[in-house]
Amino acid sequence: MKTDKQMHALLASSPEAFRFLTDGIELSGPYQGRSVAFKELEQRADLVFEPDNGQGPTYIIEVQAQYSGTVYDRLVMELLLYRKAHPERTVYGQVIFLNAGSDEPDWPWAEWLGRGPLRKPVFLGKVLKKARQQNPDHPLLAVFLPWFASDWQLAQQAPEAWRYLETFTEPNASVLLDVFMSWMMERYKGQTYEEVLRMLQVLTPLEETRAYQQLVGIGIEKGKKEGREEGREEGEKLGRQKLLTKQLRRRFGALPRWASARLRQADIKQLEAWAVDIFDAKELTDVLGPKPH
Repeated sequence: MKTDKQMHALLASSPEAFRFLTDGIELSGPYQGRSVAFKELEQRADLVFEPDNGQGPTYIIEVQAQYSGTVYDRLVMELLLYRKAHPERTVYGQVIFLNAGSDEPDWPWAEWLGRGPLRKPVFLGKVLKKARQQNPDHPLLAVFLPWFASDWQLAQQAPEAWRYLETFTEPNASVLLDVFMSWMMERYKGQTYEEVLRMLQVLTPLEETRAYQQLVGIGIEKGKKEGREEGREEGEKLGRQKLLTKQLRRRFGALPRWASARLRQADIKQLEAWAVDIFDAKELTDVLGPKPH
C-alpha cells in the first residue's frame, strides 16, 4: 500500500504521533517537516524535521516498506550532506521499517546503529504490538488497522475504529481520519468509496436515501436499471461530499459559501482528488483552488 504521504502526514500531525512512530523521540518544541534536495545524490529526503526556532536537533527519517539494500547507505549520505550544509546543527537519522523483512542486518556498519547520529531502527510491527499491550486506546492503533489487520479482523474492527477517529478532538485529528480512509480504500480497491463507507456504517443504506428513491422509484422513464445505476452514482457522490465537507471543516473551520458551492458542483473524480490533496494542504485554497473573484 501507499505509505510516503501518509507517513509524512502522521509524523507531522503532532509531537505524540512523532514519538509513537519513532518509538520514543520527544520533540523539544514545535517542528516543521519538509523535503530537502541533495544535488550530490540526485535525490530528495522527504522526511526532514527541523525545529522552528533552531533550538534542538534535526531528524532525517527514512520509511522503508520493502527491502532495498541501500537504506542505511542512503541515510548516512543524507546525514553527511545535511551536516555539510548546516554545520551548526545537530542531526540524527532514523529508519522506520514497516515490515521486519525490509531490514538490512548484513549492512557492514550495523554495529554502529544506535551510536552517534544513527539511531537504532524502528520496526513498526513491534511498536504497534507494544502499544496494544500498554496503551490499547491509542488512536494510531486505529489508523494502522487497515495496514496490518487480516481481512476478517478489518471487517470486524474497522467500523469501531472509524467511529473512534471520527470523534477524536485533538489538534490535527483530521489527519488520522484521512490516513485511515486512504488505507481503507487501498485495502478495498475493488469497491467504491460509497461501499466502503457503508461497510464502516457511515452512511444510511443507499436504498433508504432520498436521492435513491427519487432516481430509482416507480415512474422513472428511463427504467429501473438505469435509475439504479444513476442512484448509486448520486449516492456515492453525496457520501463523498458529506465526508469531505466534514474533513475540511475539522481542518480549516467553517467553510465559506464559495467552498460549499464548489463541493456541491464537483463530480466524484474531483471529490476523490480533493480528498487526496488534504494531506499536503496548509489552507483551504490548496484543496479547492483559488477563491472566486
